[in-house]
Amino acid sequence: MKGLNEATFTKLLVELKETAVVQGNLLTTEQVEEQFAQYHLNDEQMALVYEYLKGAKIGVDEPVDYDSMIEGEDRKYLDMYLEELAQLPTVSEGKKEALLLSVMSGDTSARNELTEAFLPQVVDIAKIYAGQGVLLEDLIGEGNVAVAVLMDMLGSQSTAKEAEEMIVQMVMQAMESLVYENQEESEGAGEWAEKANMLLEKANELADELLRKVTPEEVSKETGISVEEIEEILQATGGKIEVIDWKK
Repeated sequence: MKGLNEATFTKLLVELKETAVVQGNLLTTEQVEEQFAQYHLNDEQMALVYEYLKGAKIGVDEPVDYDSMIEGEDRKYLDMYLEELAQLPTVSEGKKEALLLSVMSGDTSARNELTEAFLPQVVDIAKIYAGQGVLLEDLIGEGNVAVAVLMDMLGSQSTAKEAEEMIVQMVMQAMESLVYENQEESEGAGEWAEKANMLLEKANELADELLRKVTPEEVSKETGISVEEIEEILQATGGKIEVIDWKK
């Protein structure tokens, strides 16, 4: 990509994503092409951009049907939560802008109303991250907390538009962090399970060879797993790997 390094490319994609969220997770072809116009990307490179947007559940010219993607417990929770939101008064864009300006100027009495005004938008953002290992309820909860915390920071922005963009960006970051943390935990659990399985397999092989139970030290030499980690695995499994002679 002539004149476009990976860091800049990623930054431009993130900016597009933020624009899409403000517009209801929707972009126009013109917006996408204009974002990269100065870099003169070829057809293959632009195809990567559109593939990224598709993976991020962002529609181009046509909105994405999120309802068809949400099912199970997420579906039940969403229906219930939307019923609750329907009981709140509808806030127009003009009213939301006025509330933003009030809070930016230090009017604390408008905070609760502004927070409520963002609740539907938080739901729209949460739909983008649904199906990535985190319950929709947790995503929405994380987004709502982020909005509440940001009420104290809006005074640092110059315009209502900038304030809203900051809220959207921070809500997205909060949800992305939650998804990332969950993925890290899942990967950690997977690595642990792999080690436990290898430990069981090697311990059985060694016990068959020696015709007796084996010690953690012997299994450590065979597997490369430290004695301390072997004992942690044995502790976590309640000593179920019976071929290892281990005392709690």
